[in-house]
Amino acid sequence: MRVGQQLEVFSTSLGLVASLALHLAAFAYIASATAQFEFDFDLTLPAEVEFGVTDGMDFAAAPSAAARAVAATSPEDPSPQSDALIVDAGVPEAEPEPPRPREQAKRPEEKATSEDALDAADHDQDSPLDAVAAPSTEGPSRLPPGAQLALRIDMKRVRESPLGPDVTQFLEGVPDWQLILSGSGIDPVSDLDRLLVATPNLQRSKLVLAGKHRRDETFSRKSVTRLARSRGKTVRWQQRNGVPTAPWYNRDSTPRTIGLLSTHHFSITRREDLKRVLALAKARELRDAEREGLVVARGPDALLSMGPGEALSLEVEGVHRFVLGSVKHVPERLRVAVSETGADQATVRALATYGSAEEAKEAAAYWNKVARFYSKQLILSLAGFGKTIRRMEVEPDEERVRVTFKLNADQIRFILSYAEGRLRGSGGATEPRQPRQQW
Repeated sequence: MRVGQQLEVFSTSLGLVASLALHLAAFAYIASATAQFEFDFDLTLPAEVEFGVTDGMDFAAAPSAAARAVAATSPEDPSPQSDALIVDAGVPEAEPEPPRPREQAKRPEEKATSEDALDAADHDQDSPLDAVAAPSTEGPSRLPPGAQLALRIDMKRVRESPLGPDVTQFLEGVPDWQLILSGSGIDPVSDLDRLLVATPNLQRSKLVLAGKHRRDETFSRKSVTRLARSRGKTVRWQQRNGVPTAPWYNRDSTPRTIGLLSTHHFSITRREDLKRVLALAKARELRDAEREGLVVARGPDALLSMGPGEALSLEVEGVHRFVLGSVKHVPERLRVAVSETGADQATVRALATYGSAEEAKEAAAYWNKVARFYSKQLILSLAGFGKTIRRMEVEPDEERVRVTFKLNADQIRFILSYAEGRLRGSGGATEPRQPRQQW
C-alpha cells in the first residue's frame, strides 16, 4: 500500500474515532446536563400567604419610659437617646454627616435653597412628631404564622468591596426599585448602610423594604416630601404603633406607608404590615443571636442584624410553605450568609433549623447525598462549581444542619449575572404566582 493510501486510511480512521468520541461526549454532556436528583418534593411560591414567621409569635409590649421620653423631646433640643438605645448591627459605623442647623427666621430678601424648601414643606404639614420615637407596639400585637424571604445587604461593605460594581448592577436590575423608590431621591447603594428586602412570596404588592441610611436626621423626611411632590401630593404625618408614619406615594399600584423607626432607620410597607415589621424586630431581638450566628442588636438594628463580617444574607421563614410533597428533609427555617474571606474569595454559610436533633441528623445525610450527586454533573463542572460542591461541608449540630463552602469572585459574578438576567427576563415579581409554579 502506497504512502498516500496509508495516510488516507489513517485519516479516515482518525475521523471516525474523533466523530465517535465527539458523539459520546455530546451524549454524556446532554445526559449529565439534564440529569436531575429525584427529590420527593417540589419548590413553589404560595399565592395566599402573609408576611410572618414559621409559628407566629405574640407580644404585649408597651412603650418604654425611654421611648416615651424620646417621643416627647422637642425638635430644638434633640436627645441622643433615640439612637443610643440601639446597638449597631455588627458594622463599625462611619461618623454620620452632621445635621445642618436650621435658621430660625429668614429676611424677606433671602432666597430659599431647594433643600430649605423641602425642609420647610415637610414641617409645614400638621405633624407634631419632629422627634423620632423609638419603635414599640402599643398593647398586644402578633406576628402571625406566615412565610418570609428576607434579603439583608450590608451596603457599607458592598461599597468597599471589589465586587461592589457587580452587586450594584444586580440591584439596579431589580425592576421593583424603580416603582417603589423612584422620585424619592433614595439611592440604595450610595445612601444606605444596611438594607432589608422581604416578601412572603415574591409578589411586589407584599414587598417590605427597611433600611438604615447614612445621611443626616432630615434625610427620610425630605425623601418623603420629594416623592409626594413628584406625584403632586402633600404629606400628613401621623403616629402609628409608636412611630411617625406618612403615605409613601410610590409609582406602584400598592399603597404604602413609610415608618421612621429611628433618626436613621425606616421601613416602607403596606399599612397593615408596619406592626408586623415592628414585631419582627422584637422577635429577632429575643432570639439567641450567638446560636443564629448574628451580632446582638436591639430595636431597629435587630430588624437589620447580620453576622460578623457578612456582606449579605438570605433568611427563609416557613420553608415548608414553599414545598409541595414530602417535607421530611426540609428545614423549618433557613439562613444563608455570604462573607468576604479574601481579596478574591467569599465563604458561604447556611444554617438549617429542624424540629429535632434526629431530624437534623437524617437531613444532613440526605443533603450530603444530594451534594455528591450534583458534584458529578458535567454542566456544573464546566461552570466551575464541581470542585466547590465536592468540598462542601454538611454537618449536623443538635437540631440544626450547618453547611459551609467557598466561592471565588468569578463564581459570585456568574451567580449575580444569572440572577440579574432572570429578574430582567421576568420583568420583576409583579404578578401573583400560582401555587404549583416551581422555581
